[in-house]
Amino acid sequence: EFEQKVLLEHVNIESYDLLIECRLAEHILEKVIGLQPDVSALQNLTLLDCDLSDSDVVERIARIYSTLYSIQGLLLTGVSKIAHLLNDKLLVLLNLDISNHFGVLEGSSGLTEWLKIMQESARQVTSNFHDRGFSGTPEAFISEKLGYTRHGCHKSLVKYLDEYYWLRFADSLPIPPPWTPP
Repeated sequence: EFEQKVLLEHVNIESYDLLIECRLAEHILEKVIGLQPDVSALQNLTLLDCDLSDSDVVERIARIYSTLYSIQGLLLTGVSKIAHLLNDKLLVLLNLDISNHFGVLEGSSGLTEWLKIMQESARQVTSNFHDRGFSGTPEAFISEKLGYTRHGCHKSLVKYLDEYYWLRFADSLPIPPPWTPP
């Protein structure tokens, strides 16, 4: 079930041979089980409220990504998708285009700097949402307006930010789009 739902459908591993030959699902599950102390320590944190100056928090987050990244056959996007499943309100998604644009893999502080960019974006979105007089959360509002809530889907703010950054920097969508009315 993990292999089918997570690796084939969510992470989108296209090589079934890779799954079998590398025993990818088994290795990922072993690493995730080993990461439980870190995942548990971070379970109540969100990107909005985590203290990225706290070395313990940053080390735990970095350990999750680096441990998953050490799995043979799992690439950057897959690593971040699995990390995001472990805490979808804190652990950000990443792909190679975004990583290259922001220099995430450059140096030892790249991931932390990326988290800070994403945190600042989350805080700005939330602040703007409340400044405009809306109640609740931006992610609940967007999920409702897009019809996700009707189907039992509630995306996190981190996932919406991922989609924005993916469209903006991986697909090079101009912001604002040229079709936006004045």
